[in-house]
Amino acid sequence: MNARILLLLVMLYAVPAVLTAATINVSSLPALQTAINNAAPGDVIILANGVYSASTDITISKQGTAALPITIQAQSIGGVEIGGTNGFNIVSPARYIIIKGFKFTHSASQATMASGTSFCRWTRNIFETPGAGENLSLNGNDHEVDYNTFQHKNALGRFITVRGTGSQIAQRIHIHHNYFFDQQPQTANGAETLQFGLSGYSLSSSNSIIEHNLFEACEGENELISVKASAVTIRYNTIRNCPAQFTLRHGNFCKVYGNYFINTPGIRIFGDDHVIFSNHFENCNPAINIGNGDGEVADGDALTVHDRPDRTVIVFNTLVNNTANYTQSGRTGGLGATNTTFANNIIQGGGAAASIAGPYTGAVWSGNILYQTNGAGAMPASGYTSVNPLLARNATGTFHLQPGSPAIGTATGTYPAVTVDMDGQSRTSPLDKGADETSSAPVIAQILSTSMVGHNGADPATCLPVMASADDGNVPGNVLDNDFNTRWSANGDGQWIQFCLSSASTVSGVQIAFYNGTARTSSFDILVSTDGVTWTTAASNRVSSGTTLNLETFPITATPAKYVRIVGHGNSVNAWNSYTEVRIQSSALLAARVITETPVGASTLNGYPNPFHTSSTITWFLEKEGHVQLSVYDIMGRQVALLLNGNSKAGHHRVVFHAQKLGAGVYWIKLMGNGKSITKKIVKE
Repeated sequence: MNARILLLLVMLYAVPAVLTAATINVSSLPALQTAINNAAPGDVIILANGVYSASTDITISKQGTAALPITIQAQSIGGVEIGGTNGFNIVSPARYIIIKGFKFTHSASQATMASGTSFCRWTRNIFETPGAGENLSLNGNDHEVDYNTFQHKNALGRFITVRGTGSQIAQRIHIHHNYFFDQQPQTANGAETLQFGLSGYSLSSSNSIIEHNLFEACEGENELISVKASAVTIRYNTIRNCPAQFTLRHGNFCKVYGNYFINTPGIRIFGDDHVIFSNHFENCNPAINIGNGDGEVADGDALTVHDRPDRTVIVFNTLVNNTANYTQSGRTGGLGATNTTFANNIIQGGGAAASIAGPYTGAVWSGNILYQTNGAGAMPASGYTSVNPLLARNATGTFHLQPGSPAIGTATGTYPAVTVDMDGQSRTSPLDKGADETSSAPVIAQILSTSMVGHNGADPATCLPVMASADDGNVPGNVLDNDFNTRWSANGDGQWIQFCLSSASTVSGVQIAFYNGTARTSSFDILVSTDGVTWTTAASNRVSSGTTLNLETFPITATPAKYVRIVGHGNSVNAWNSYTEVRIQSSALLAARVITETPVGASTLNGYPNPFHTSSTITWFLEKEGHVQLSVYDIMGRQVALLLNGNSKAGHHRVVFHAQKLGAGVYWIKLMGNGKSITKKIVKE
């Protein structure tokens, strides 16, 4: 058989797998189960709007693919209610399954995922399941839970639990942009809002991320988020008006950064080698509680003990008006905490800066700023200076450094893990003290509102210019900074970096500059999508040249797309994926994050002086109160500053745009709301 005939036969056998993908409409639960049982990769199964009662599990064991997942969805978001005694049960070997748009009012503990499942996604659902038990239970690896609403729980159990197999916690779970609301207090333990792991899993690494979630009015018990696993990253969440406490209860090597704690008991820490940085604490009691251990796991104590905190790093946080700031509670026979570093934090107002009631050996206090607190408390004089840090609320409602602040560029010590600030901006040397790093880089995180999360939330994350499945502190924004000395890095086959364009357009290729590109080759695929959900492989098994540090061009067949994802498969030396710069070859610019909710109305928008040298005062008039966004873009369409992203009252407004770190040139101010926008050109000389 010659090569041409063989190729033709391969193509003929391959085509039906693509053509079998279909949209299947059903109007009953039995028909839904039948459609699921017969599903092929790429199928979209749509259940007609209505109220259904499930008396048996809706079982899913099918397998989609990364490019062709199997989607099971409601006809419209929230339009299908599933009550009764049972719900979706995803079992092994299910993978690449999407559950979208349902309202679940069936009994608790009936939305489950078993060991052996992988790459499944729950998105745009409402969980309001009555009775004791969990709303959603996760097992298996590489699952995603995003843009769901978890609400109105008044029984024992959690909104979400994450478990594992044997002694290994579930790995690479991604929980983001969910809204957790109204969890009523219970009289017994077992009512955390989100419980990640158990003591038996605590020494296993999860490498999971919990980010951009909003928690409000949650008080199931004394613990809100309870992490009982190692290597979990908790970042950019907003915890507001919750009487329960976020606790690193068991486990080691967790990172907690960029979170907003407002009117809540803050964070309590047990375990070893955690890093707590770039968090914003306001009106908390306390803000940060370093645990007083009653056992030491490293010495053979049971995994269930309150493991003595060792080598905790608490740095670059901003604490404002907290009843208690940094505390350690007393404990009879307590082991305290050892080798804790508390440095480069800003504490303004509230109670004493530090109150330590247990053993606290090997402590490092350095470079902190205290202002208008009720004394230093247990903090030694060598560990702080008393000076006004010049904090002021910006348009998001959080405290940022003002020009001339003594915190700018004065941080002490070296902390490699501290790579970003509370806005998600990269920190560059010399570092600023506190949670905020003065920067003109795009803002990718802020205090959250209900409009940004939950089943009807706007989708800022997928409309960011760039995002990634993971990073090691070399953040994805580094590939867009025109600097070949910075990079994005993530370890593991299948880690990806994703780009969003300003509109659907024709994509013809990507350009990538590879870290260590002259010493090794890197392998990757290129995927494209029009909606960020369904992906098509545009190129597979591409390999870099291994001969250059500059941008290399990888063309693809021109195709319509709004999203471009590069999926890495490691390099010729190890499993790391690392790019210094990336460019998308397209007829559209990269998107900037846009939140649109309410009309801009009759508005005027101006900047003066114009031209300007270091700063320009932006003024505008808003006819109607509402949520608006005021951003500044450079001539390439990149967002360089976010001046306002929140609720704004009707009337005249002004804000100062500080541009000391920006180069001379043309910039555009854009005021946006509900799909309408006004732009104004300003020039920096």
